[in-house]
Amino acid sequence: MIIYYFILVVSLIYYFIQRSRKVISVPILFFFMLALSLFVGLGDMIGGYDRYIYGEVFDSIADEMRGERNFSRLFYLVNGKEYGYFVWQIIVSVFTPNRYIFILVTTLTIYYLFFKFMRKYILDYPLAVIVFMGMLFYFTMTYLRAVFAIAILWQGILYIWERKFWKYAFFVVLAASFHTSILIALVMYFIPIKRYSKKTIIIWLILCFIVGMTPLPNIILANAGSLTEKNAGNVNTYELQEQGFRVEYVLEVIFFIWMIFKNYTRIDTDKRTLTFLNMTIGLCLILLFFMRFGQGGRFAWPFYIGVFYMIPYTISKQKTSVWMTPMVIVLFSLLFVRITIAWESLNVPYKTFLTDGMPAGDGTIFDKYEYDLDYVNNKFHRPAFDFLLLK
Repeated sequence: MIIYYFILVVSLIYYFIQRSRKVISVPILFFFMLALSLFVGLGDMIGGYDRYIYGEVFDSIADEMRGERNFSRLFYLVNGKEYGYFVWQIIVSVFTPNRYIFILVTTLTIYYLFFKFMRKYILDYPLAVIVFMGMLFYFTMTYLRAVFAIAILWQGILYIWERKFWKYAFFVVLAASFHTSILIALVMYFIPIKRYSKKTIIIWLILCFIVGMTPLPNIILANAGSLTEKNAGNVNTYELQEQGFRVEYVLEVIFFIWMIFKNYTRIDTDKRTLTFLNMTIGLCLILLFFMRFGQGGRFAWPFYIGVFYMIPYTISKQKTSVWMTPMVIVLFSLLFVRITIAWESLNVPYKTFLTDGMPAGDGTIFDKYEYDLDYVNNKFHRPAFDFLLLK
């Protein structure tokens, strides 16, 4: 597990180096995000069973592209209505039939998109990186479609405050073609861009808390699954299982709302800041609405960008509380440690696919989901590069 803690330490070093400079360096941010992407992308099936599912589907597509190219078989591999991700797999399969290269290229692309939105929107991205490490880093290891969709969506977030509906809708639809849960982000365009009263926010939080204690979120998840899966009855059962009271969701909401309310009157009223403010509040509402359903929390992921923006922003508005920044650093570092411990069986020992042998983890996921044992003895038994256009 030491290497994962080392990644956290490097993130903290990056933060303190940048804070010691008067000007925050964009190239350092780029190379830091590149390092993270290589750590994740080179990992040998880290993060859980999703990578095996992605790998098997991609290998099947690559084989079909190098075989009869039967498009009916290819379209059979489309997950629900997520044709964008399907096209992405087709594009990558043009130059590689190897699942590891596919995952690496996908991860590099995702992190490049993350770098772009941080550089463009975030005011204090060294601190935002610490928040990212605690909230989203581990998810980039395994939920490729979801984080790819989020990264695409965030490229068009400015069209909310610029009031360019069709441009924003384009990014929402494109992102939803990778993961349909992104469609919830379309709602943000229609929420009036203003600073709502604390009373209004608290009322909505209480309402979502109350509804979250009922079966209604379960029903919504079931209907959402029916709309997005190929077959109406083919809904992932784990998404519909009640998972008890998710106290961590409630604690996150309390912390985010406290951070916002502490400097609420100092928050600027420019449309960009108010958009990110409302996205943070939207995140809190969704977490409470789905507080009994762990997978329902994924609907909140598109709104994470609000937190990445608002936490550094609210701290910058502090005039006297010098302890706020250390508290945020400690809190999100602890979140990172919590997930590191929880995912130990999936990720430890860490190894890359540059060496042959058993993949990362304790073997439980491997025994159940590995579909091609030849990858164990030779990671490149399917060539790393095989350009179809040259044939």
